[in-house]
Amino acid sequence: MDDGDFPGCLVLPEATVEDLPDPIMIQILASVPATELVLICRLVCLQWKELVDGASLWVLKCQQEGLAGEDQIEEDRENWQMFYFLSKRKRNLLKNVFGEDEFESWGDIEHGGDGWKVEEIPGDCGSEFTEDENVKKCFVTSFGWCRKAQVVDLRAEGYWEELLDTTQPSIVVKDWYSSRSDAGCLYELCVKLLSENEDVLVEYKSDTMALPQGNVEGWKEISHTFTNYGPGVRFVRFEHGGQDTVYWKGWFGVRVTNSSVMVEP
Repeated sequence: MDDGDFPGCLVLPEATVEDLPDPIMIQILASVPATELVLICRLVCLQWKELVDGASLWVLKCQQEGLAGEDQIEEDRENWQMFYFLSKRKRNLLKNVFGEDEFESWGDIEHGGDGWKVEEIPGDCGSEFTEDENVKKCFVTSFGWCRKAQVVDLRAEGYWEELLDTTQPSIVVKDWYSSRSDAGCLYELCVKLLSENEDVLVEYKSDTMALPQGNVEGWKEISHTFTNYGPGVRFVRFEHGGQDTVYWKGWFGVRVTNSSVMVEP
């Protein structure tokens, strides 16, 4: 069969994917996993490279996956692709933050007085942790100063050097602390951003927080956000601790739980 079999018929050229308008192509590409978009699709042709490097595709992916509202537009963010990847990776980088595994993952442990202990929440003369029903346990200090630390390797957690040195995403640290109602206590938080050789590049140290005997305010949150911290950050060292102020034998000191270190877009 050839064109002469149908006299007067218009023969259309065969369409290819390159002929599709950009809005249709963006809809198609949005269904592709993000890593494949960057590592494979953007290498196919100039059109695909421009779409993958552009904001429209990533705005759509963020909306489809609940990372952005339907009313958000390209101008709302400087780099939607980076926002997508950082949002997907966002998680607590600290481990064993409730004491479910006793002191696993914690190091440089200083056991003052009778040392650290893990207790069920609320414990004697304590407060319920109403902010998150999944938090069931906490670490408790004694009559001598107790400290413990955890070091996060950012590269091992999937954050590459160019991202850390150029984009410098926010590093947000949080902790929760509380006292017993029958004893006063002290609390401190110290977080350091470290270099490849674990030299201190930036440091945050809280004041010494004093909770008086008879305190019934429940759990308190402390938070700090590192931004514009400069190139070279490879590790985050999180340290907290405290003690009681009545110097009673046992575990009447500050209680801590739900500590977190997160890299945020």
